[in-house]
Amino acid sequence: MKPDTRTRWRCRRGMLENDLLLKGFLDHGYDQLDQEGRDAFERLLGYPDNLLLDLVLGRQATVDAGIARLVPRIRAAVAAGAED
Repeated sequence: MKPDTRTRWRCRRGMLENDLLLKGFLDHGYDQLDQEGRDAFERLLGYPDNLLLDLVLGRQATVDAGIARLVPRIRAAVAAGAED
């Protein structure tokens, strides 16, 4: 399932690094998420920019199991997109 306009808009962040990571995931991994994964992604978008970046880059861990499963998928999708 492709992300809706609201989700795309929420991926626009104050930090360019987050913009690039989230856009890469929307383009190369979001459509493979089930409902639980999409819910976790929506929760992740509620995080402040610095925490979101630290989570995705592996500099910080989360107790949210859904986000913990999602973060490696974001990294993999962004890496796959970089290879294109």
